[in-house]
Amino acid sequence: MSPSPGMRQLAATLVSLRRFAAALSRNLAAGGRLAFGLPMRQFSASLAQFIVLLGMGWLFAFGVDWSDLGGTGVISGWGVAADAARAYWWLAAVALIALLDGRRTGFLPLAVACAAAEPWLWLAWLGVNALITRLPAAPEWPLHDLLWWVMLAWQALVMARALCLQHGRFRWRIPALTALYALLLHLTLEHSPDEALWQAAVPAAPRARLDVEGTYYSQARLLDVALAELADGRDGVPDFVFVGFGAYADEGVFRREVMQVRDIVGARFDTLERSLLLVNSRRTVDELPLANRSNLHYLLRKVAQRMEADEDILFLFLTSHGREDGRLVVDFGELGLNDLEPAELRRILDEAGIKWRVLVVSACFSGAFLPALESPDTLIITAAAHDRSSFGCAHENEWTYFGEAFFRDALADTQDLPAAFRAASQLIEARERREGKEPSRPQMALGGNIQAQLAKWAETR
Repeated sequence: MSPSPGMRQLAATLVSLRRFAAALSRNLAAGGRLAFGLPMRQFSASLAQFIVLLGMGWLFAFGVDWSDLGGTGVISGWGVAADAARAYWWLAAVALIALLDGRRTGFLPLAVACAAAEPWLWLAWLGVNALITRLPAAPEWPLHDLLWWVMLAWQALVMARALCLQHGRFRWRIPALTALYALLLHLTLEHSPDEALWQAAVPAAPRARLDVEGTYYSQARLLDVALAELADGRDGVPDFVFVGFGAYADEGVFRREVMQVRDIVGARFDTLERSLLLVNSRRTVDELPLANRSNLHYLLRKVAQRMEADEDILFLFLTSHGREDGRLVVDFGELGLNDLEPAELRRILDEAGIKWRVLVVSACFSGAFLPALESPDTLIITAAAHDRSSFGCAHENEWTYFGEAFFRDALADTQDLPAAFRAASQLIEARERREGKEPSRPQMALGGNIQAQLAKWAETR
């Protein structure tokens, strides 16, 4: 009895699958040899093989981000879009190299070779990164940055060997093509968004409709109540006045952080009765003024009238998300608030007439605030460089990474703000290195005059 057509089709499909799996196994083995400098073997270059190998690279990326999040979370649409964009530019780079190499059929073999080496690069990166995390913190030795450049050079070397394999020997144009490939990779990785593929899952909570009109009408009353409770400073000696600005309503971490910072600064710098909060949160909308530009402007003008201009020091803390163009995100859903730009904050402070300033900005890309705000009379500290993200801005967190390291941990041991910044920077660098994150690189600009004024304040303790 001969097999039925369906059975023959099934048997043929199983044979095809076995052949495909065998070819995939050979490609992965060849990718390992290509990556680790061993004698090279030809690849089975097909579109199906390339798609599967590319998918394996994505699985590694998903797995690493999943692990960084602690094994919980939901897929981030922004993260998938960012990784897809990087994959698109990588494909374009491989296509350009193949075109410049003068081989019309060269794209697919090059793409398969690089994709087959990718899992081995992932394994090497994970292994070295795990070793780095066990080393003692050493901020002067930027191991994470060094590893990033090593991996970039390694990927370029993989391309160089793949080109040699296609030609069967070394050709003089291969170094130039390799250098171009490395440059394209660098531009892609450095200038495309760095978003995780997973994000923390936030349970959706039912929202009551916000009374927008009532919220705006209540601001004058809430500001007056807050200012009425502000205690006067001491005569003849410098005092701190604390103002907290928690600007993003949809994630509770900013509300919690600004309130905890108020308490810590109050205990360390004697501002418990000289503290004011502007917060965007549905939980506090009936109790505290909004964190927006107009309220901040009004509040600082009134605070300046209560301060001794030549003695007292403003401690202004701002926490929120940050945009790549340097703006601090100011958001409360349907209220339609405007973001805060560094130059706008400088104008507000100057118009208020506040001389002595300690400014702490906790947000991604917050280093953009330094050029606009630094002065001899100002200490400004930011959670990240102008081109770097900071971390910990998740709804369920009690602190951001910077807030925890600087306020909760470093200020527990000192009232010296520059020393606390240096200690916090080491804590943050060690944590980001452990978790395989791109360094946020907190920034500080300390004016000579404010340094002397802070020393004068310390003498009165």
